Amino acid sequence: MDYRTITEQQAIEMLQVWSYAGRDLASLVKLHADNSKKIITIVLPDYSDNEWYQIGETYSCYMEALSSFGCLLDKIRTSA
Repeated sequence: MDYRTITEQQAIEMLQVWSYAGRDLASLVKLHADNSKKIITIVLPDYSDNEWYQIGETYSCYMEALSSFGCLLDKIRTSA
């Protein structure tokens, strides 16, 4: 499945909207594994249009993907 890719800044803005709405940010994302290509993507739902968007690049393992998402959460927490 193909998702439209958004930048890190766009992802932070989307996560802030979800945060203001009282959602647990860590529970929003999905890790999408494409076994045929051996890649993992992080996808995030948009608050207003119910579409899923890929955050940034693709990753080769879950540790990299989760670490990248953790960095986004840290940026949101420190900017609040």
